[in-house]
Amino acid sequence: MTKIMVIPNSTHIEDFIHNADAFLFGYAGMSMNFIHTVDIEEIKKLNTIIKSKGKQLFIALNKNFHNPELSKVKEIMQILAEIKIDGILYYDVAVLQMKRKYQINIPLIWGAEHFTTNYATINYWHSFGANMAYISGEITKKEILEIKKNTTIPMIVPVFGHLPMFVSERHEVKNYLTHFAIQDTSHFYYMEKEGKKYPVIDNADGTFVYSHFILNGYQEYLEFSKENIDYALCNGQWIDEDVFASILKMFYQKNGSDQEVDDLLGAPTDKGFLYKETVYQVKNYEN
Repeated sequence: MTKIMVIPNSTHIEDFIHNADAFLFGYAGMSMNFIHTVDIEEIKKLNTIIKSKGKQLFIALNKNFHNPELSKVKEIMQILAEIKIDGILYYDVAVLQMKRKYQINIPLIWGAEHFTTNYATINYWHSFGANMAYISGEITKKEILEIKKNTTIPMIVPVFGHLPMFVSERHEVKNYLTHFAIQDTSHFYYMEKEGKKYPVIDNADGTFVYSHFILNGYQEYLEFSKENIDYALCNGQWIDEDVFASILKMFYQKNGSDQEVDDLLGAPTDKGFLYKETVYQVKNYEN
């Protein structure tokens, strides 16, 4: 049975908890691609609520870490293991090394954004101690199913929401606002280009730009369920919470259609890369 994992806009999860199996939050200052992040005290409260409903809680430590941050990463990992959250989403290999070196008993999810694209690399990191894989939103349905057939590691597959596109350590938005003496009053922004509107985050770690379209993989989610994909990820960021709650209920109860998702959003959605093969791809050629 495929579980529904949710990235919400905030810690107000009451409207979502009955139509989700798991939640993913970013740790404050230690994660990327999250509008709302949480600290240890908030995680403890969330863990109590979520576990009382028989659900799962995952925390992201998914940024590249600099040497001065490593002792803090170790401390956070040890605390998260003590309070028994269900796993850590990581990007930097330092997280995996710390688990091994300090024998921190907590499951790890390898999620290297645009690089989690094939079963060979997933199996490699699994052999070093990664317990799950967060699949890139930039591969096809066919490739996702191919990974499923060739690995035993549990998979998290994005099926709904905006997808990450671009990251820079430069503060593109804040530098612009400072240069033109514009008051900064927002936590996130939008960039318009050629009639398309792209969500943007500019925080302490840099600038992050997301797809103008909302990925709508409702029908594919139904297919993934038949193939026993472990988790389907629904990302509610930048989406009205009432609308997202209705869409989430549709996914959870498997009672709806692609068109009904569009109707709830009041705008057409997109299939993203589910049916778009990459132009540049390594091929296997026999001699």
